[in-house]
Amino acid sequence: MSQILYGKPVTENLDFKSKTIFENYITKNDKPPILTAITVGENPASLLYVSVKEKKAKQLGVDFNWIKLKESTSESELEDTISNYSESSQGMIVQLPLPEHLNVEKVIDLIPSEIDVDGLTTFNLGRLYSENLNIIPATSMAILELLSHYELETEDKNIVIAGRSRLVTSPLSKILSSKKFNGNVSVIHSKTSNPKDFISKADIFISAVGKSKMFDKSYFKEGSYVIDVGISVVDGKSYGDIDTTDLDNYLLGRAPYPGGIGPITVSALYSNLAQLIS
Repeated sequence: MSQILYGKPVTENLDFKSKTIFENYITKNDKPPILTAITVGENPASLLYVSVKEKKAKQLGVDFNWIKLKESTSESELEDTISNYSESSQGMIVQLPLPEHLNVEKVIDLIPSEIDVDGLTTFNLGRLYSENLNIIPATSMAILELLSHYELETEDKNIVIAGRSRLVTSPLSKILSSKKFNGNVSVIHSKTSNPKDFISKADIFISAVGKSKMFDKSYFKEGSYVIDVGISVVDGKSYGDIDTTDLDNYLLGRAPYPGGIGPITVSALYSNLAQLIS
């Protein structure tokens, strides 16, 4: 029977450490740390994600400042908003995706790196390419925490990551191939001619594509680990990237959707906030 790599125990461990740091901050400063979240428009998924982050803030003793801007907000207006709240905030996020008329790269880089809890500014992403890691994007951090909690060996293991994103693939491929993890990392994407050639040799497969049930048992090496990060919505129902049919006696373990990486990601965000203020 495959081991199911649930996110809950990882989340509980991260939350305990973060809450301790937040309590110490409150004692020292006589006020809670402030996390400012900025949303632009009414994207249902974005609003849902931020509401989950708001709920977690209340559990951990963080003051959550949610700034809701109109879909038509201009780049200069958004820049002013970021500037106005930066000084009073210990952490800040601009929820993605943004409306098409806004330049995502430019907007993210308006966030001061010292309050960038998502770790997505050019400065913080650049630090991932040194041995002096600072803030790791929350989804990537969630995967690393899962690997650590369940003691999955990465050294000299074939690790395949499907997808291309600054949230997962870019930081994770760099970190897992670093001297700390020593993994043999391959990245596959929409232009990879035969992804099965790569996945079938993977000791650990991480999928962050966002296409419903894209990979089934025929792709995977027997006795491997599979981590499902992708999310897609079909006919109002959400799915992961992995078709789990007949996997339970085939894999050594898998992180499911839902209940795997998702819960850890929110806790990883607050772990980053705790690191920034400590």
